[in-house]
Amino acid sequence: MQEFDTILRNANVNGSFICDIGIKRGIIASLGVELVATENTRIIECGGAVVTPGGIDGHVHLSQDRSPRAREAGYVSADTVETGTRSAVAGGTTTVILFAEQSRGQSLKEQVEAYHALVDDQGSYADYGFHAIITDPTDQVLEDELPRLAREGGIMSMKLFLTYKHMRITDRQVLLALKKARELGMVALVHAENGDLVDLFTEHLEARGLTDPRYKAVAHPPEAETEAVHRAITFSSVMDTPMLIVHVSIQQSMDVIRKAQSLLKPVFAETCPQYLLLGRENLDREHFCGAKFVCSPPLRSDPRDVEQIWRGIINGTFTIFSSDHCPYRFNDSRGKKLGYTCDGDGTAKGVFTKIPNGLPGVETRLPLLFSEGVLKRRCIDVKRFVELTSENPAKLYGLYPKKGAIQVGSDADIVVWHEQETFAPKILDHDRDLHDGCDYSPYDGITFWNWPRTVLLRGRVVFDNGRVTSDSRHGQFLKRKSCGLPYQRRMGGEWDVLRAAI
Repeated sequence: MQEFDTILRNANVNGSFICDIGIKRGIIASLGVELVATENTRIIECGGAVVTPGGIDGHVHLSQDRSPRAREAGYVSADTVETGTRSAVAGGTTTVILFAEQSRGQSLKEQVEAYHALVDDQGSYADYGFHAIITDPTDQVLEDELPRLAREGGIMSMKLFLTYKHMRITDRQVLLALKKARELGMVALVHAENGDLVDLFTEHLEARGLTDPRYKAVAHPPEAETEAVHRAITFSSVMDTPMLIVHVSIQQSMDVIRKAQSLLKPVFAETCPQYLLLGRENLDREHFCGAKFVCSPPLRSDPRDVEQIWRGIINGTFTIFSSDHCPYRFNDSRGKKLGYTCDGDGTAKGVFTKIPNGLPGVETRLPLLFSEGVLKRRCIDVKRFVELTSENPAKLYGLYPKKGAIQVGSDADIVVWHEQETFAPKILDHDRDLHDGCDYSPYDGITFWNWPRTVLLRGRVVFDNGRVTSDSRHGQFLKRKSCGLPYQRRMGGEWDVLRAAI
């Protein structure tokens, strides 16, 4: 008779079937009916509630204030690795992928080592990995450091920027980075906005004194995103490198992505909660509160954009759904208030270029999509919810089937939701409900129709009925494999000649 450490009774797995889940040494050992428990087995009664794999959030910025540019700007992240991952598990996310950021002139390998040391010092409630942000793709970085990070360190993704003066690289450098990514089996994440266009618009707005938070959206027009998305996809296609376009916010970008996907190009897409639920009108809030909603790309003004983003969630254009958690406190002179100044006559004024970009959201990501998509709009089922928040991220980032699945042999990363008929809808209040280090949520006041009840990470209960029950030393670093999502690779003929030439 097989013995289990934990059995989840009457679990409605992915909303598809009800069974028991037997866990042994942190691994799912059995799915069955009336699994036999011993006196040492812990029983978690699910009562027919929906049970899904632990969430995987591949777009999380924690302690992202260590670079020279951050120190020069004076901003401080609201979340350490410890507080951010505590918040993650409280929202059902058991794996996060953080960003190890290289600044120009720095060694990428040394920066990754520094982030490893940071997590070792602070601890992590969730399992974690790293993306390598490359801002200075020298020969040393591409030919020596990156191969070692991939082959020895299990870091199988890079992030490239087409915007921000201090981070963007040239088209030639993008192509060279994509070539190396292809050779190493890495996936490339791209922040796609046309940096020159954004800079030009920003300079004109500043010259006219139009700097309140609302002008953030003017400085980042939809065309800046669409042009850069088209350019990035062109590079991905030419170099035959799997690419994820992150935080897509508008229909025009979706159209370009959808066309590329229909041609079986190696292109995947991500969107985030803010582009499904928050409109540009939030940037107009009085008393500088619009600063709470400053992010890039900005919130959009056309309600049709929001509906089109939902359509991309439904029809498969979006491969994954991430938080882009990048938190800064509002009532903090080193947070959002960096962009709050006074003129000589004492008149308060906002300067959007000084407001740190980013919104908190790692804890609310899963509950928002489950509540709004599965329960309220009923436009996706639980299976599609799991694809977007867990299964596809696991495949994209080389973690599947260890992560992202409820099946025998997978890690017992599991979210038990409340039984729907017993859950009382709640209006979100940051101070009462959330566990991050921020002082607000952009989703304050939104009604949630369900929330994770119990969360397990490798078989250990890390969150239960509103309380984090684990500690920050339980999370483990994850060495990853190559992208596991299918795409058509170009083979043979002229392409082999071209590939050899470059």
